[in-house]
Amino acid sequence: MTQAKGAKGQVVIQEEPTYKTDPVSPDVQKITFISCGLQQKRGQEPSPSLSGDRNPTKALRLNTDVAGPLVVELQAYIGLLFKATMGSVATTGVGLYTHTFKVADELPSLLVEAGFTDIGQYFKYNGGKVSSMSFSVTPAGAQIVTFSFMGAKETPASTPFDATPTDLGKHSFDGFSIVTIEEGGAAIASVLGIDNLTINNDLDTDQYGVGGQGERDDLPAGLVSVTGTLKARFEDLTLYNKAVNDTESSLKIIYSKGDGLGSAGNESIEFLIPELTFAPKSPPINGPKGVLVELPFVAYYDDSAEASALQIILKNTQPTI
Repeated sequence: MTQAKGAKGQVVIQEEPTYKTDPVSPDVQKITFISCGLQQKRGQEPSPSLSGDRNPTKALRLNTDVAGPLVVELQAYIGLLFKATMGSVATTGVGLYTHTFKVADELPSLLVEAGFTDIGQYFKYNGGKVSSMSFSVTPAGAQIVTFSFMGAKETPASTPFDATPTDLGKHSFDGFSIVTIEEGGAAIASVLGIDNLTINNDLDTDQYGVGGQGERDDLPAGLVSVTGTLKARFEDLTLYNKAVNDTESSLKIIYSKGDGLGSAGNESIEFLIPELTFAPKSPPINGPKGVLVELPFVAYYDDSAEASALQIILKNTQPTI
């Protein structure tokens, strides 16, 4: 028998019309990925019943947990994953399109299918919602993004949900694609990176109803949190004083290929945190080399024009997301 190989693995996604319900017309998008850990697990509870000797009786089933990370490179055509993270997208343009993602009250759910194409086995997951998205901004190499999913149910099959997935290609941004990092509305050259820029949707994972066969009936979102840590060369007290004084600031990171206007090979993506404060953390002396300052931050929404703790703007050739 042939053993499945990860190199032949396939991941596809499609937005569901309603939670944990298949789309009527299969139209999945293929995702180029690093790893997919989405899986179904169901625990067992030892039976407390006695049968006349010390041997246990058959164990009892617990609720089903569908969860796991989808890890990808930061790419120009994974807008559906951003929509699943943020909740809303507004698209403008003709030919070249600008997609603006903001925090919304409701999150869409996705159908996610992991396929082992070399042995013809497919695991379809319904009710997939992004519990968190996290990545680090680094000056070189892959910008690796982790989308942590929670879901409702798994359905194995020997045929794919959609045999002809749409493949928009792999158009990744790397550290060289960063054209600017702005802090407080001005470009800042001393930044070395941002660690663990994370948006967490605080999903309520305990929505198991009586008679629901151990499946989650819903995954409502709670308050959004946006956090991270800014890393910079320690050159003066400007950033540190902002943290000590609890001064409002902002961060903008722009990745761009070519002119960044959205044509093929010229895509761009912007992450904007309009309002945040830093937590003070004085720089340590760890040795003879350059000293760094690391400042954790927490975003919020008060009165910014964006009305969102995080805004993502993606420019590409995709007319709809």
